[in-house]
Amino acid sequence: MVQLAEVSWTDAQKLFAECDTVILPVGSTEQHGPHNPLGTDHLIAAAFSREVGDRTGVPVLPVVPVGISEHHRQFPGTLWVPPDVFRDYMLSVALAACSHGARKVLFFNGHGGNTAALVEVAGALRRDYDVFAAVLMTFPPGVDGHAGSKETSMNLLYHGHLVKMDRAVDQTQDTHLGPLPMTGIGRLGPMDFPWDTIDLTPTGVLGGAGKRIVSTTATRKTGEEIMGPFTEEVVKLVEAIKAADADELLSKPHKAG
Repeated sequence: MVQLAEVSWTDAQKLFAECDTVILPVGSTEQHGPHNPLGTDHLIAAAFSREVGDRTGVPVLPVVPVGISEHHRQFPGTLWVPPDVFRDYMLSVALAACSHGARKVLFFNGHGGNTAALVEVAGALRRDYDVFAAVLMTFPPGVDGHAGSKETSMNLLYHGHLVKMDRAVDQTQDTHLGPLPMTGIGRLGPMDFPWDTIDLTPTGVLGGAGKRIVSTTATRKTGEEIMGPFTEEVVKLVEAIKAADADELLSKPHKAG
């Protein structure tokens, strides 16, 4: 058993004595189309972390369910915190684990909006606290849009009872912000702007401007095909990190002496 929330302090004491690596799952509570649960990102992050933790023996901390999601705020049920609050909170949780003996912290992140802040936190841990930290997205490259068929298929794999496939929609994304043509998510030609989900889609099924994002073809089998090889890859990497000497993974001093 490696789920920290499910063991006693005496069990935790043994876990930290035997392993200096922890997995910290984090996601969001935000809209994922009319068919997926609001907790999609943190539910997938937690399920994937549990599987990797069980297979590697690395303790898994409780999932952090709310992240940086203000751009989804026009859809009811979405929750968010400001980036500075999120960074401070994630750093504090990581350091709490480190106070018990962890020296390697792996953020298993289910929400792209968290990534930049988590990389900053990982940098602070590595440079300022002598803790190796890294960030993993809990889905492989090539997932086709927010709440599209592949993400929905992952939901069907991990918690299919929460997916309402009869509500799934295929959504063509809007192409203009007022009179201005959009060239991508948050792009006006070569210019970036602070986009909201509603700028592109009325349903929350989200992708690049002008693209048709399909969710109705999702299946559990597709979820297995997506996550099977990715899980194997991540398990091997986590095992290598677990076996590594933490001191060899830290930043080198920027001044001599």
